[in-house]
Amino acid sequence: MLGMRIVADIDVLGDASVQRKVARLSLALLAACAVAVLALALASGGAEPGGLWWWLALVASYVATLPVHELVHAAAFKLLSPGCCVTFGAEGGFLYACANGAVLPRGRMVAVLLAPSVLVTTAIALLACLADRPLMGMVLGGLHLASCAGDVLMVVEIAREHACTHVRDTDRGIEMLEDAE
Repeated sequence: MLGMRIVADIDVLGDASVQRKVARLSLALLAACAVAVLALALASGGAEPGGLWWWLALVASYVATLPVHELVHAAAFKLLSPGCCVTFGAEGGFLYACANGAVLPRGRMVAVLLAPSVLVTTAIALLACLADRPLMGMVLGGLHLASCAGDVLMVVEIAREHACTHVRDTDRGIEMLEDAE
């Protein structure tokens, strides 16, 4: 865009140091959720798991959240950046939705990045409550939130970069832009 300059670049797919940060944040989120799950299990007597079927349902449900997460990103891109072209990919253990080249005001990009964290995790919690499986819901929610670490990291970096007024989605991450006018 005219009048914009790049103030920071986050390469999630190619920068090993960014990938290490994502992995550390993911583990921290997973540990925090594990503590919460353990507390709930102890408080409820830990009665929910029902053997092999419970674990198979947990794994199947978690795997199902991954493409749903990316579809929510895509929907958020389409809603907040009308006309953008969204593509999907997988690389290095990451699934991703990409609106390569789309430039959004910083707040809108934060909304795109956080949409799955909020919407998918809320849906997991609601469905688990309806199914009377709160422990499974907490475990799934924790696994999903740990999977959101890359999105959360980008949001934190956007918040830290005060010069950032807009964010460009790229095929490898994001570029933070400053309105140079």
